[in-house]
Amino acid sequence: MDRAEHIKKYLDQEKEAGKYHKQIKIEENATGFSYESLFQEYLSETVTEVWIEDPYIRHTHQLYNFLRFCEMLVKRPCKVKTIHLLTSLDEGTGKEQQSSGLEEIKQSLRNHGVHLELEYSSSIHDREIRFNNGWMIKIGRGLDYFKKPQSRFSLGYCDFDLRPCHETTVDIFHNKHTKKI
Repeated sequence: MDRAEHIKKYLDQEKEAGKYHKQIKIEENATGFSYESLFQEYLSETVTEVWIEDPYIRHTHQLYNFLRFCEMLVKRPCKVKTIHLLTSLDEGTGKEQQSSGLEEIKQSLRNHGVHLELEYSSSIHDREIRFNNGWMIKIGRGLDYFKKPQSRFSLGYCDFDLRPCHETTVDIFHNKHTKKI
C-alpha cells in the first residue's frame, strides 16, 4: 500500500512539473472514453482558455461532438471564459449548416459567459486541444472518435461513455517539455 501511495505521489509530482506523457490507445468498439473520462484530470479551476484545432467540425454529428465538448468545459470545475476553435470551412453543400450550427453554439456559450472565437484554415490537418494550464492533448481522430449509435434509442446515444469508439490514439503531455521549432 505504501508503494502504491509513493507511486501516486511521484506521478502527481511529475504531472505538476510537466514531465509527464501519457498515451491512451482506444481500441475499435471500445467504450468508456467520453470526453469527461479523457479530460477530467487535466481540467482544474485554473483553466480559463481552451484552443481546439480540428479540421472536421463540419457535419451535424461533428458539430454535436464539439457541442458536447463545450458542455463538458462549462460544467467542469474549470472557469473557461474563452474557447478558440480552428477548423476548416465546409466547401460543399454543408457550408450553411456548419456556419449556422457554429453560430448557435457561439450564442449558447455566450449565454453561459463563454466567448467562442472561430477561425478557419484551408490547410489545417492535425488535431490538437490545449488548455491554458499547459496540458496538450492530441487525438488522432480529433473530437470525432465516436461511432454512430445503432439507433436513436440505443445505449450510448446520449451517454458517450457507453458509445463505441473508432480506433485512435490519444497523446497527453505538458507544454513545459515540448520544443517548438
